[in-house]
Amino acid sequence: MFYISSRGHSASGWLAKQISKHPKVVCWHGTRSIPPAGPGINDLSPKDFVKGLKILEKQRDERIYGAVHGFHGATIKNEIEKEGGKFAGIFRDPVSKISSFFYAYLWSRLSQGVLPEDYKGPTKELFNKTSNEKMMEQFEILKKKLKGKNRNIFNLISCFVKVNIKNKKKNKISNKKIDAKELEDIILSKDNSKILTDLFFHICRQTFIYDYETFKNCNSNQLITMEKMVSDKAYYISNVWNYLIPELKDKAEIKDFEKKPKGHNPNINLNANQKFEQLPILFQEILTWFFSKQEKELIKFYQNSKYLIL
Repeated sequence: MFYISSRGHSASGWLAKQISKHPKVVCWHGTRSIPPAGPGINDLSPKDFVKGLKILEKQRDERIYGAVHGFHGATIKNEIEKEGGKFAGIFRDPVSKISSFFYAYLWSRLSQGVLPEDYKGPTKELFNKTSNEKMMEQFEILKKKLKGKNRNIFNLISCFVKVNIKNKKKNKISNKKIDAKELEDIILSKDNSKILTDLFFHICRQTFIYDYETFKNCNSNQLITMEKMVSDKAYYISNVWNYLIPELKDKAEIKDFEKKPKGHNPNINLNANQKFEQLPILFQEILTWFFSKQEKELIKFYQNSKYLIL
C-alpha cells in the first residue's frame, strides 16, 4: 500500500488517474473514507483508513491500494509505514500553487463556469476600494457566531448573504436559494476586499504549514516535485512509481503520460514570477511575508527545486 500527501493543486488528480491505469493498482483521490467518498463524508481516522487499505490488499484479486490528497501533511505517514507501506509528499512551486488555489477557490466556485475562460480574476480596482465598514462589521459578527463550526470561507459568505436578505416582515433569514451567479454578483457589487484577503491569507498559511510538515518528516527520496513528476517520464518512473510501488518496479503504467494535468488557474501558462506580479500589491506583500517566516531548511529545499523565492 502507499499514500501520497498533497494539499492539492499539485497534479494530484492527474497522478491518481495515471497510477490507476495499471490493472493491478488502485489509487484514490481526495478521500478519507472507504469506500471512497468526498471529504467530510464518512471520514475515517488515519489509522482506520490504513486498516481498510490493508484489508483490501488481502483480497483475491491481489491489487495494490493507495491514495493521494485526502490526509494532508504527515498526518497518515506513521500509520502507513507501520504496515509496511510507502509514503511520499508532492511539492509544487508555492507561488504557483497559491495562485492556483486562489483562482480555483474564489472564481470557479463562485461562478460555476459562468465566467469566460479567459477571465483573469480580481482586478486591482476591486482591492483599492475603501472598505464598507458596516458590511464588514456584520461579517465579523457572523464569524464569531460560527466560531467552532465549519468556517469555510464560502459557507461564511453564503451565510452573510442570507443574513443580508432578511424577510423584513418576519425579520427572519430568508430561505431563498442563492445561485452561484447571484452570489458572485453580490460579492463583486460590494467591496469585499477583507473577505478576499482573509481567503488569500488562509491559502498561504495552509500551503506553508503542510509543506513544512511534510518536508520535516520525510527523507529526500520521499519528496516529489510536481514539475518533474508531470514532465520527466524517467523521474516519474524512478521517483514516483518505483519508490511507491516496489512490487511493480520498472512496470510503470505510462500510457497517455504526456496528457497535461488539469489547469485550475486561467494563467496556467505564466511562470511563477509572472503569476506573482499579477497579484494585487497587498497579496504580494502577504506572500512575501510568509516566505520571510519559513524555516531556512524549507527555503533551501525550494531553492534547490528552482522555485521562486521572494
